[in-house]
Parts: sequence; structure tokens; C-alpha cells
Amino acid sequence: MRRDSAAQSALLRLRHLIASEFSPGDRLPPEKDLAEALDVSRTTVREALVVLAAEDIVTRQWGSGTFVNAPPKVASLNMSTIESYRDRVATGGRAVTLLEASCDLVTPPAGAALALQLEGGAKAWHIRRLFAVDGSPSALMSEVVPAQLFGRPIDPSPMLRIETSLYDLLNQHAPGSAVHASTELEAVCVHGPDARALDLTDGAPVLQATQTTFERRGQPVAHGVSLQRTDLVRMRITR
Repeated sequence: MRRDSAAQSALLRLRHLIASEFSPGDRLPPEKDLAEALDVSRTTVREALVVLAAEDIVTRQWGSGTFVNAPPKVASLNMSTIESYRDRVATGGRAVTLLEASCDLVTPPAGAALALQLEGGAKAWHIRRLFAVDGSPSALMSEVVPAQLFGRPIDPSPMLRIETSLYDLLNQHAPGSAVHASTELEAVCVHGPDARALDLTDGAPVLQATQTTFERRGQPVAHGVSLQRTDLVRMRITR
């Protein structure tokens, strides 16, 4: 766990370094210099550069070095770690904003109740958020969280602000509440209010992600469905 955390921290700092101090076409310093600047091992820097190359942020040329690429026209959504949508997209230099947000105490849909192992009649918070990338509606997210978690009522109102992600909310409620997520991806057509919210024509294709979040012992703590425009954000799974 500590090794993974150190590697992810180095990757995030290297992303920031590239975005703030280098331009497209620039050659990065040698791995040894980057390791000293980030206070990590050369192996950790090399692993981070492999991830960035897979994301098309840099290009590695044998014998010549590592060069910074121009930002792609479509934002990249890396699914290799458990992070918020905002943080995943923003690491590529895109502006992520929250256009709409609401939370209501409801009887959860049958699928969500089953995924969360809720007993009949149990209430849950339904949190709906519409995100934009560079000003264009890009993702519509619908999350269901139990009204009570670990014997205490949970307050979903912080998620009405972009600064708080689902993972932040859960871990602030109880440390270690969000450590693992299982996601199923499916191509679907969007209709009605959902299509209008995403500024799409009725029947347009989107990527649907159905995700259940678990705490450290394996208990499900949140279940959600997101609809994402693939013409604005490209999902990438790096292993």
C-alpha cells in the first residue's frame, strides 16, 4: 500500500511539473535529474514515465530522451486509480466545472438497494451531478449512498460543491470508507432529460459506467451510474 501511494504521489507531481514548467516539444531532464527533483528513485520515475507515455502525455524516443506532447483534443480519463472525475480529467490540463447538483433522500432503486445490501424500506441519498469539461456538459453522475453509514447518518451536502468528491465524502465520514471500486462499462443510447442535460440529440451514444464502491473490509458503501460523452472525454485503463 505504501509503495503504491508513493508511486501515485510521484506520478501526480510529475504531471504537475510537466504542465507547469514544460511546453509541447520540450525534452524532459534525464530520469536521474527527475528522481532528484521529486525525491524518489529512478525506478519510480521510470514507472511514472511509462504511464504518461501510455496516456500520450509524453513520447519516449530511444537514444534521444522523453518529449512533451501537445494536449490531445479529447480529454483523458484514467481509470487506473480510485480518484474523482474532476481530478482525473484535470490532470490533463482541462477545466472541470460542476453545472448542476442535487441530493434527495429517497427509497433507492432496486438495483442500487441490492448492490448496497440495503434492507427493504431503508432510505438512501440520491446525489445527481452534471459536470462540464472546458464549458461543455460531459458527464452526468447519479450516486446512491446509504442514509446511515457505520451507524451514523451521513451528510451528502458537501457534494453539492465541486471540491468534494464521493470518495472525499465517504472518507471524511469514516477514514477508509472508499478504498476499492468495481466498475462495469457499457455503450448505451441516451434519451430524454439525460440527453438534454448532456447537450446531445435523443438516442446519441454515450459510455455508461456502473460502479460500486467498497470500504476496506469489502462492505459496499456507494453505488452509482454515470453517463459520459466520449467526444469530449476518452476513458483510459492503464494496467
